[in-house]
Amino acid sequence: MSDYKELFKRNYGVLTEAEQEKVRNSRILIVGDSGAGETIAAVLARSGFENITIAGADTYASQDANRQPFCSTDTIGKNKISVIRDSLRAINPGISITGLEHLPDEAGIETLVQSADIIIPAVDDLSYSILVFRAAKKHGKPAVLCMPSGAMAWVSVMDESTPSIEDVFGIPKLGYKGLRTVMHTRAYRCAQYNFITSGDWRVGWYWDYFLGNRQLALICPVSWLAASLAALETVKLASGRWEPVKAPRCWYISKGSVRLSRFSLFIKYHRELGWKLFGNGRGQHFHRQAFWFWRKVFKFLKIRQDRPS
Repeated sequence: MSDYKELFKRNYGVLTEAEQEKVRNSRILIVGDSGAGETIAAVLARSGFENITIAGADTYASQDANRQPFCSTDTIGKNKISVIRDSLRAINPGISITGLEHLPDEAGIETLVQSADIIIPAVDDLSYSILVFRAAKKHGKPAVLCMPSGAMAWVSVMDESTPSIEDVFGIPKLGYKGLRTVMHTRAYRCAQYNFITSGDWRVGWYWDYFLGNRQLALICPVSWLAASLAALETVKLASGRWEPVKAPRCWYISKGSVRLSRFSLFIKYHRELGWKLFGNGRGQHFHRQAFWFWRKVFKFLKIRQDRPS
């Protein structure tokens, strides 16, 4: 078995031995085997974290090869958690990695959160990730947000002293089923047009996403950059060496650049207003009547985007 100090000896050029021991002993919970969750796990393992629990229920598909570090032609079709677990042990044989090949129910989330020091919600289903953020806040545990989309991403730390994820994104405070219902409506997806304006999505792809026929657009450099920033915030929390970036402040990646910023109040209030207007039966009926308007808007944007510069 490789010696811990030998594996991570370059870390001691930055962190003190005491700080590295805090990193080594911190209990990390990653809920989700998405590209963000897997990449964060890999960076944390290479940073010297030795106590990681990761939960997920997916298998690798060919579309994961564009961003998930352990996805290859050899692992397509295999259980992600099993591959991640073996890969992290190959990085550091001394790591204690608990892989759960399912996503726990709400009671299970509570149990896992209570036994961890730092929580990283990383499920592609945002409605489910919100449950993890809520449990972390309830039990006074810091949670690290990593949310990439296209060429855009947000990274921040949330704890009992910060605004909640619902607060910063204008998400209604509903139960899981209610959140799933809201987030799959066209009215809610209309409020995500910043995926085009800031995330550089192709309009045609966004239109199909708007109709429920496409998944999130993602590219590897942005996904890995966001995951690395999330891992850096985790190192900050564990070591105590630097002050973490806490909500409403955030790392913001957009249009090929990254900067320290704050969550957009415009997005927050726009979504809250949209929910008040369209978050009921009558409002959703009205939104369906306005469907032709959005079709015209997206057609106009697509023509502009396809026009030679």
